[in-house]
Amino acid sequence: MAGVKKVAPHQILFNSLQSWAQQYGLLEDPYVSGLSNAVENRKNLPMWASLNPLAYLPHAPAEINKSLKQVVLIITIVRNALVFLPVALTWFAISKATSAFAVYTASNTLAVVNFLDFWENGYGVLDKKWSLSHVATLDFQIILFIIVLTIAITLLDKRLRDSHNQAVAALDEDRISLALSITSFLFDHQRVTQVSMNQSLAKSLRDLSNSTESLDKSSKELGKTVKAIPSNREILTEIKSIKSRNRFDSI
Repeated sequence: MAGVKKVAPHQILFNSLQSWAQQYGLLEDPYVSGLSNAVENRKNLPMWASLNPLAYLPHAPAEINKSLKQVVLIITIVRNALVFLPVALTWFAISKATSAFAVYTASNTLAVVNFLDFWENGYGVLDKKWSLSHVATLDFQIILFIIVLTIAITLLDKRLRDSHNQAVAALDEDRISLALSITSFLFDHQRVTQVSMNQSLAKSLRDLSNSTESLDKSSKELGKTVKAIPSNREILTEIKSIKSRNRFDSI
């Protein structure tokens, strides 16, 4: 069975970069498009290795619940409009009561009536729906409704923020993971400097140390295996013993 063809490291990075950029609509970003072209053709890699991917990789836009955001916007507009309704309703009711009071006093010049008493009772001139108690009840209901809307807006807005923060955190994880892959691939393509030389030397020393440890472990395992093999004297002794048993059995 033919072995599976190994994908080249530059092709793996190119595919990852293209997949990430296409998923979030960032293919036209200058850094993404330029790096993709450089990695695919393996050209100008030292120049790209000098750039910090975390500083140049674009941030993917976090998706939000547009329908929920629209609901919050509508509720906010309604709440803000209703804030002024109790004041407007009260002053309109005062206007109605004042006009009716003027009509009543003109018809009853001898009567002594308090304005608030007239506003509440109407005396057959002011409609009951504009009475003081009825208007006050309406104002209370409107204010209570405004309070409910304010609580709803606060809760929905918190839900939107939490959802957005979670989306941003997930996007940042993908971005950092891609940045690490880019850095890992371009590490060996950096221009030779004192820092990069020291890093390469340290990496070589780590690899040599790991190889030495692996070789030492293999040697110990081999030593155990060799010790487990019988010596020539033990083999000859065993052969003689088998021959002796065979002779005894033949007799």
